[in-house]
Amino acid sequence: MASLSTQFEDLRKKAELCLSTSGSVQEAKPFITAMAEIARPLSSRYQHISIDSIISDNITGKERQEIVESLSRVVKALSILEKYACNLINPNRPKYWRTVKFNNPVFKAVVDTIKGGRNVLMQYGYTLQLEDGLSFPDNVAAPNVHTVSAVATEVMALRVELDLLSKGIHSHPEFFEKTIPSLQQKEQEKVIVADAVVIHPVPKPRTGVGAAKQIVPPPDPLKPSTPPNTSVCDICGGIPCVLCQPCGSVTFCQKCDSMVHLHPNKNSHMRGQIAQQDWVCMSCTVMNMGSSVLCEVCERPRLAKQAAPPKATKWECQRCTFINVRGIQCELCETPQEKTIARNNKTFIKSFTALSLQPTRDEDGTETDLQIKPTSEYIQKQSHMMEEGLKLLHQLKEGEKRKVNPEEVYAALQLSRGSDCFDWLQSELPHLLDEICALATSTQLEYKIKHSERGDQILLSRMEAKQAWVSSGGNTHRAVAHLLRNRAEKLGALRTLGFVDRLECEKALFMSGGDLQGAISHLQRPLLQHFHQNTWKEQPLCFNFSNPDKEWLCRRLLGLYNLPSWGRSQLALTLLQEPNAEYSVEDVIQAVRDHHDKDFINRILNNECQICFANFPQRKMQTLTFCQCFMCTECFKQHFTVALRDKHIRDMVCPVCEEPDINDPEALQIYFSTLDVQLRVSLEPEVYDLFGKKLMEHTLKKDPKFLWCYHCTNGFINEKDEFKVTCQNCHQSFCSKCKKAWEDQHEGLSCNEFQTWKRENDPEYQRQGLAGFLRENGIKCPSCKFQYALAKGGCMHFTCSQCRYEFCCGCNNPYHKRGCTYAQCAISGLHAHHPRDCLFYLRDWEPARLQALLQRYRVEFNTQHPDGTASGLCGVMEQKDGGQVFDAPCGIQAKQGHAGLCKKHYQEYLVSLINVHSLDPALLMDENELITACNRHQIHSNREKDEDTEAYHSRLQQKLMEIPLGEKVPRTT
Repeated sequence: MASLSTQFEDLRKKAELCLSTSGSVQEAKPFITAMAEIARPLSSRYQHISIDSIISDNITGKERQEIVESLSRVVKALSILEKYACNLINPNRPKYWRTVKFNNPVFKAVVDTIKGGRNVLMQYGYTLQLEDGLSFPDNVAAPNVHTVSAVATEVMALRVELDLLSKGIHSHPEFFEKTIPSLQQKEQEKVIVADAVVIHPVPKPRTGVGAAKQIVPPPDPLKPSTPPNTSVCDICGGIPCVLCQPCGSVTFCQKCDSMVHLHPNKNSHMRGQIAQQDWVCMSCTVMNMGSSVLCEVCERPRLAKQAAPPKATKWECQRCTFINVRGIQCELCETPQEKTIARNNKTFIKSFTALSLQPTRDEDGTETDLQIKPTSEYIQKQSHMMEEGLKLLHQLKEGEKRKVNPEEVYAALQLSRGSDCFDWLQSELPHLLDEICALATSTQLEYKIKHSERGDQILLSRMEAKQAWVSSGGNTHRAVAHLLRNRAEKLGALRTLGFVDRLECEKALFMSGGDLQGAISHLQRPLLQHFHQNTWKEQPLCFNFSNPDKEWLCRRLLGLYNLPSWGRSQLALTLLQEPNAEYSVEDVIQAVRDHHDKDFINRILNNECQICFANFPQRKMQTLTFCQCFMCTECFKQHFTVALRDKHIRDMVCPVCEEPDINDPEALQIYFSTLDVQLRVSLEPEVYDLFGKKLMEHTLKKDPKFLWCYHCTNGFINEKDEFKVTCQNCHQSFCSKCKKAWEDQHEGLSCNEFQTWKRENDPEYQRQGLAGFLRENGIKCPSCKFQYALAKGGCMHFTCSQCRYEFCCGCNNPYHKRGCTYAQCAISGLHAHHPRDCLFYLRDWEPARLQALLQRYRVEFNTQHPDGTASGLCGVMEQKDGGQVFDAPCGIQAKQGHAGLCKKHYQEYLVSLINVHSLDPALLMDENELITACNRHQIHSNREKDEDTEAYHSRLQQKLMEIPLGEKVPRTT
């Protein structure tokens, strides 16, 4: 045990040492992992943080899945607490390391969701509690690195152990069983037990006329007894199918059984199947099978009671179908009731003759009962009625899916004449409604002409015609009468309300589709127009804060803005009456509602925007979570809107500090993930959609199979492994390896072989000379691999137009603005670290000196103009900046012996040959150049005592040549 304890303490000290010296989590991670493998109790492992309270307060749930989710949440919070510790240990601490804000999105969403997170921050040194966060005391100049490292080591160890525990691979989970007792529980396998218990049916009763009295024998104790009340479902009264003994001998139908036993506490109940028993219809006493729901004869439901005799108070006339309440004659057509009764009796007799009475006999041939059995004609009629009813039911259900009410479906079936009623409603119904309106209009005009009345035109809408048509059951003539009657009633109602202009009433009813309330609103709108204008007129609230009556001002603030108390109203008035106050009333009211401290309110109302330098309240400010820079909402919105619409996605850095570094992909990814939430709230929807599209394009460019078209600016994913690739945008081909235009001669040749053939056999290439050579071997972005047909002469700082990557076009090393990762670099401005064979240094050499280096290694180079004529202007394409970056020929006069190129491009040509053959320029460097190069690489360059010039020069040259040439320098032709 002592050896394990010593080993554990040694690992702890090594982990603390790694954190305190370098602040690197990766270096301390092996020691932390090894600590988790040692079997030691939790109380001896963790001496700074309260392990028991963190686990017991945050790990909840009885099921393993719930515990794993709780563990994942704690692991995520501990990882954020690690980052806080690394920021404190790092010598280059962030700008706002002294405070932790509670409203920080990451802290609020991850750390503050667990209990004990703030206590860990206090152990780091954040002991001063503020209203909106935690801070180091003012007298503490820097955090205690030793203490922070010790606490951070335990935080990392706990995170590693809980992560292993959640994945089920912890070496010693027994130490956590005390605080998490249900962690090791496993779900018991459920054994499926057959729960079907046969319940014998009750003997078939003898019913009908002449039924003999039966003697019921006593129950046999050896036979299973039938459960009580198994005829109906105890829940809904339906047909039962199962009996559940654990529920208290309750019977369930199929639907109720699935609902009740869906609960986890009841899904293991053993239930017995109830055998289906034959049943007697309560209306016609016919014995039906147990599986049937409706009676075979009268088609009444199984559980329906005996039908009561109909009341004779109302009767329907068979001639006009009018429902009469009293009298022996129809009130509408004056048809006597006797004809209706006779017709009903005739129908009843006709229906009754379809049934026949047949006696039933015992085994000895004795007649015991009379049963009513249907004839074949009756059965056919009932089958036909059932088919028609099912068709109608299908149509009604289809209409419900299409949002067509049943009345419309029924009326359409009367007129569709066998075709699809829904197609008829779409195609023919509008014409029919127009016809009904036309018939109603003509009928109304004929009536007025006949009675010598004023023939004003009636305005009828399709909505009114449709309501009348549905109410009349699809009868056109009844619909016309119903439509005119309804219109007359509505006009009378409007006339009663005081609207006497008939034409205006007609127009109002037409515009409202026959809705009386809508027509009233339309007629009242002109009368209430002046009132509406005065009611909804925007009248700004004017406050004269110079009024000496402060109580009146406080009462008005208290009443209009619903402040919580009189004291808050006085506080708001005090802030608004300050001499140099430039606050708006709304900002002060919002601040007073949230806070009560006057000094704190003054601080949150005076926040300077670091872009426009104006003061704004805190609720109108935006803070970037990556760099904690403050800016107003308008500047934030304007900056990112312009960046999304007109610039590259890598230009969307902080406008204040220009962080993060666009050449750091990891920092850029974290920055974009946190920026997405702020942009979604602040920008317009169409502008925010651009962010998603540009971010997707930025991600696609990282795919190794992503290619840029040589002929246009299109990019795409190439899934093939062939040399020849065809762009989907411009439909032109290029080589996927050398990124040059495809020619037929490239087929079957490698890129180097094709380039050699082109130099020797292509007249156009030979005519262009070295200008064509420099164009073909132009600039290639090391980040997105986009090829530029440009020379490298001039400024070596090149910015890729596709991915905004900034690099040296001579050695492909990145340019840094700040935060350079090069060892012992003290340069703070824009710079790059170039190797000694980069064009950045060799462009200062004269062409003769470069030729001498090539001649020393016997490398051939060109000096003659391509066509042998006098030299003209240099035609090499290069990137120029005239307020806007563009590509243009060089245009400088070519010199004699420079192969038709200007001096700088001829130097570039010679340096490219030096790079292709990996020649070291240190062989021709003088003493001053060697000293300068050695100082760049931190090589001791002081001359030793009694060392002559030649030995000193040779020693420096040898030391410098031990350092390899540039790794990223292009070395292909």
